[in-house]
Amino acid sequence: MAVIFIEGFDKYGPVATVSANVAAALTAGEWTTAPAGVFNIVAGLSSTGYAMQIAYAGTQAQLVKTFASTWTRWIGGIRFSSTLGTNAGIGFASNGTQASTITINTTGAISLRTGTSTGTALSTSSSTVSANSTHYLEWDITFGASSSYQVWLDGVSIFSGTGNTANGVSSVNQFNFFGSATCTIQWDDLYLFDSTTGTNNAVLNTNPRIETQFPTADSSVQFSVGAAILGSAYQATSSVTSIGAGSFILRGYTAAVGCVLNSVSMVPTTTSGSAKFKSCVYADSSGVPGSLLATGTEVVGCTSGTTLTSSFSSPPSLSASTKYWIGFINDTAINLQMSDTHNLGCSKTNTYASGPPNPAGTMTFSQGSYLIWGNVSSTGANYYEVDINPPPGDLSYVASSTVSNQDLYSFAALSTTPQNIYTMAVKGYIRKSDTGARTVSVVTSSSGSSSTGSNSGVTPATSYAWIDSFFDTDPHTSAAWTQTGLNAATSGVEVAS
Repeated sequence: MAVIFIEGFDKYGPVATVSANVAAALTAGEWTTAPAGVFNIVAGLSSTGYAMQIAYAGTQAQLVKTFASTWTRWIGGIRFSSTLGTNAGIGFASNGTQASTITINTTGAISLRTGTSTGTALSTSSSTVSANSTHYLEWDITFGASSSYQVWLDGVSIFSGTGNTANGVSSVNQFNFFGSATCTIQWDDLYLFDSTTGTNNAVLNTNPRIETQFPTADSSVQFSVGAAILGSAYQATSSVTSIGAGSFILRGYTAAVGCVLNSVSMVPTTTSGSAKFKSCVYADSSGVPGSLLATGTEVVGCTSGTTLTSSFSSPPSLSASTKYWIGFINDTAINLQMSDTHNLGCSKTNTYASGPPNPAGTMTFSQGSYLIWGNVSSTGANYYEVDINPPPGDLSYVASSTVSNQDLYSFAALSTTPQNIYTMAVKGYIRKSDTGARTVSVVTSSSGSSSTGSNSGVTPATSYAWIDSFFDTDPHTSAAWTQTGLNAATSGVEVAS
């Protein structure tokens, strides 16, 4: 192994995703929190993607990545920006016992300490960083009672030496972020190496960044589509809005692929045993709702926080690259969960007993982004089910129980021309849904040569969790990736056993 882990924090949701949802995504097989901080996804600290922001909510709040193996030496780097409110930073631990920490101090100086952020400083930089400025921090630490270390900032060594980097432990298996109240830090572009093999075994000092891409097309697929959605089923805000009795609400979405709309869902935040709802779908007419295409079956009653779904008895077919408007009519005033703060919904008053109006007529826009989505089938495109960020679990997925079945997808080309490509990570959000033993691998194929990378034959859990593997070299050439080779490669998942 050379690459132990890389993390760009892009797969935990877009900017402004609700902190609780970010925490839930972070802890799906990747990280644990102890105790919890306030997690947010913000604009990236490098040129693309997103970053993770931790607003620490209590003393020594931590976000921890635990590995199955242990190491006596770790090499790594991460981009950061800190408010410098309190000493905070990153740490290296063995099953909860902190070996050593790199603290970004309130003065802006950086220290390597034995144990926790209050431990003895082995070295402290003479150079400092300013509050809310962005920098790249790197390290090469051997863990022991008297072991070597070196730390770099923005590619320049700020200190090195020998000291107690282990705090009584013999090896480490945990990487963590720590801090305390009044400090907020943004983190991006993390890499973690060991010193083995002929690649990725030394500090990079090249201001590296991680670019995350999601599938854009099928390459070769053998899995079956389990479910798919039109629109968004995640919350990027905790806000709710009130809709009155006799309301008609819609949201517009463009169907990326042709599909069949089976039902429409929303999330009330009111409980009512007698409230009535019917879903509806409209064609677009020059950017506004036009003619009625279908009306869903009536649903009576709703429960706060529970998804409400109204199905179509004759599901309409939707065309690719075409905008549609989906929503509900209701007879009782309720509150609804919003998906974001962009006010993308529209509404008007409507007599429930008369059904949805046809055509929709004049609507009032900027009425809130109602958490409404369509449940679709017959997409004819497996990638469509797995390109959602963050992944919605069983609302959109592909599945197979046939050993050796693969789903391979194409991805967008890199956004810039890199000087070096150090590794490629492939990550899948996977769970086991059948009985008996099952293993899976994430796979990359390059010019007909396939590889399962650093982590093959993984036993998935029965709940969704991230599974990842790293490909330090091109499977076709066994040499470092070129931009042409990486852009042409396809990746996905395989049923290994």
